[in-house]
Amino acid sequence: MLLVESMLSLAILTIVGITLLQLSLSILGPRQWTLQQVVSDAYLTYERSYAERIPFENLVASDSPWPIYPQTSTITVEIGRLPGNRPITGTITRTRRPDSGNYPVDGGSGTLDSNPAAMKIWEVQSVLTYKMSQRTYVKSRTVIRSQ
Repeated sequence: MLLVESMLSLAILTIVGITLLQLSLSILGPRQWTLQQVVSDAYLTYERSYAERIPFENLVASDSPWPIYPQTSTITVEIGRLPGNRPITGTITRTRRPDSGNYPVDGGSGTLDSNPAAMKIWEVQSVLTYKMSQRTYVKSRTVIRSQ
């Protein structure tokens, strides 16, 4: 009888252990997705701050990191690392568009009447594309710069 009770208690403990293991593994999926979102958002925060802090003269220069639309600049970047030191890589695509109110020399169709302050306004866009687990994710940030 002692042997039967021992086997029964061992079977119950095994079932409880397997159930707890399955529950802990089901929690890892959402955590991994959350980690990917946090890492990609953090990298896009860097892109946004870079677009905001670059001097305006460098932004509108011919060798700008953001070329004038329809041209784009694409670079491969490491946006972070997953547990196990696995890198998350993605591509950043950058471009900028002039505001229609800019003077023609600045890419717009504005006139002295429509733009008396000679404002130069640019829409600076960075698009992050990365792939995780056979799915492709795309996020973007847009900054409006003016002078």
